[in-house]
Amino acid sequence: MIVKKPKIVCADRFYMTSKALKILEGVGEALWSNAESEDGLIEELSGAAVVISEYVRITPRVLDASKDLKGVMVWGVGYDHVDVNAASERGIFVANTSGSNAESVAEQAFAFILALSRRLLKADTFVKGGDWTSLEESSLPSGLVGNDLYGKTLGIIGLGNIGRRVARIGNGFNMRLLAYDPYVTDETAKKIGVKLLSLHKMLEEADYVTIHTILSKETRGLISARELALMKPTAYLINTSRGPIVNQSALINALANGGISGVALDVFEEEPIGKDNPILRMGNVITTPHYAGNSREALEATSMRVSQETVRIIKGKTPLSLVNRQQLEELGFLSKK
Repeated sequence: MIVKKPKIVCADRFYMTSKALKILEGVGEALWSNAESEDGLIEELSGAAVVISEYVRITPRVLDASKDLKGVMVWGVGYDHVDVNAASERGIFVANTSGSNAESVAEQAFAFILALSRRLLKADTFVKGGDWTSLEESSLPSGLVGNDLYGKTLGIIGLGNIGRRVARIGNGFNMRLLAYDPYVTDETAKKIGVKLLSLHKMLEEADYVTIHTILSKETRGLISARELALMKPTAYLINTSRGPIVNQSALINALANGGISGVALDVFEEEPIGKDNPILRMGNVITTPHYAGNSREALEATSMRVSQETVRIIKGKTPLSLVNRQQLEELGFLSKK
């Protein structure tokens, strides 16, 4: 008797190493979706045990597509594209790869901080444009004069895996470290080496503010006109988390009117960003294509975590990076620890 392997549907075209795919194929039948619509994905999910998604929306309709669905595996950390409450109500695991790209994103955030503080893009344009004609210091435009990080204040929003790594790097630059995270205790913050403050107090004091929190009802629009107005006009904002955490129109206004000195963005309200977006025409903005977590090392680690967690789900074990543990416990689908 031939036992049919559990079906695993990869909803979009994320990166997987051959080793990670081999692990998946050892426990199930891994299929790459060709769907161009929700209806198409629903058809492909018939009989599936696990669906893996990086950006494709996992709605209640998608969750109901297979009576055998045990889990939603998120390729990456952010899971705002998954209806977690709906999954919990159906007793379905939602897991991510928390921590797998922490080093990569933290290093990208600091690459942004260094590029902003030392005016690297402007200096590069200055040299390549043929404007560097003299070694005299006075011949350089004032716009190329940068700032040292030593002794400056770094404000971190979110002290998860990435935020904590950012704090360690900031400590290496002898920066004063502040943070806002309502889910972290003063004792834990002290161990990390940061001082917890309210969001508004932290924004008032920071020279650099970097965002490392998930997108949720609490964090959507967390940084808007009021918050930007609290920042120093010499301060910089860095976002490698999710675009909607920062109100885009308020950000554009603050940049245009000197409310803050500059911004570095790896994420945007709409992705890919539209060609007519004013942000793309601003000289005090650095942009990258939502790739902060895409180092070779992070891609390999994430793909392995996806496979390992998928195996756990298929074998009836609880994922290590379970997003909806509390909801599943409260609804009686999972025993409390």
